[in-house]
Amino acid sequence: MKTEYRFAEALKSMMSELPLEEVSVAALTRRCKVNRQTFYYHFHDIYDLLALVFLNEAIPDIDKTRNSEEMVTAIYNYYVKNKNFIDNTINSAGKDLFKEFIYNICYRSFMRFINNIFESKKITLNEKKSIVRFRAFAYSSSIVYYFSTHKNISLSNILACFCFQNDENMRQEIKDLLDYRWRMKS
Repeated sequence: MKTEYRFAEALKSMMSELPLEEVSVAALTRRCKVNRQTFYYHFHDIYDLLALVFLNEAIPDIDKTRNSEEMVTAIYNYYVKNKNFIDNTINSAGKDLFKEFIYNICYRSFMRFINNIFESKKITLNEKKSIVRFRAFAYSSSIVYYFSTHKNISLSNILACFCFQNDENMRQEIKDLLDYRWRMKS
């Protein structure tokens, strides 16, 4: 296994037990059985390593989700499986790395969802991206906020955060965009 990925696994493992601020380069290098110079050859600092963790992190079966409820459920299941690691990330200066990770998951999922809507074939890629960016930002921000502020985290409670949303809303946004475009031409 490449050295970078050994460091990434070690960091994720250590953050399941300790806050990020208590993980030292010395402890990481001891766990990986390398010297400090090896760490600094690959990474600028621990946050650089944490970025690598999230660049290579995956949520199981996220690409098989068919709608926003299944997407949120997959993210929730990922959270439950990695609770200590994620909580320690959220409570550190690395919180934005987790936010970006969840945003990217939501963006890719919503792009897949919008491409499965027949009416989306009538709008441009930039228009699709605009709709998807808005939804991905709203969902990812709400998800991270929920994980960072709620004490009794449950699937039903996180899904309730999105009770006003459903996948028909995205279809309606496309129709509204097409109607607007038609009105502007008239």
